[in-house]
Amino acid sequence: MKRLTLIRHAKSDWSAAQPDFDRPLNERGKKTAPMMGKRILKRGDIPDLLISSSAKRARKTACFIAQELAIPKDRIIYQTIIYEAKIRTLLTLIDELPELEHIALIGHNPGLTELAEWLCPDSPDWLPTCAVLTLELDIERWEQNHQGCARVLNYDFPKKSA
Repeated sequence: MKRLTLIRHAKSDWSAAQPDFDRPLNERGKKTAPMMGKRILKRGDIPDLLISSSAKRARKTACFIAQELAIPKDRIIYQTIIYEAKIRTLLTLIDELPELEHIALIGHNPGLTELAEWLCPDSPDWLPTCAVLTLELDIERWEQNHQGCARVLNYDFPKKSA
C-alpha cells in the first residue's frame, strides 16, 4: 500500500501585478497553509517527501506545511512540470516517484482534482485552495497506479469544521 496526499496551494494574491507563475500567497493563504500543516500533524500522517510545483504560491505553501511538520528542506522537491499539469503529466510523475510509503504532491487545479477523481471515484469534485486529500493506493510500487486503485483516507480543507 502507498499513500498519496494531494495538496492544492493556498490562496494566492490576485492583486499582485505579476505573471501567474509568480503570484504570491495572500494574507489568508499565509494563515491557512500553516493551519493545514498543523491539522496534518495532529492526524500524525506526515509524508516522507513533499513534491511541489515550482510556482511561487505552491512553493510557499510547501514551505509552510514542511515547517509545521518538521520536514527538512532536503525532503522538498520542486518540479516545474507540476505547474499547469494535466492528468497525464501527473500520472507520469507518480510512476517515477521514489519508493517511499507516503508522498505529498503540492500543486494546482484542475490537474490535482482530475488526478484525485481518476485514482478514486469517491474523491471530492473540486479541491478548494489549501485542501489536503490523502489517498491510500492499493499498490506496492508507484508505477502500478491505475484508475480506481485508491480510497480516501482523509479529506480536509480550511473552511471545514475541525
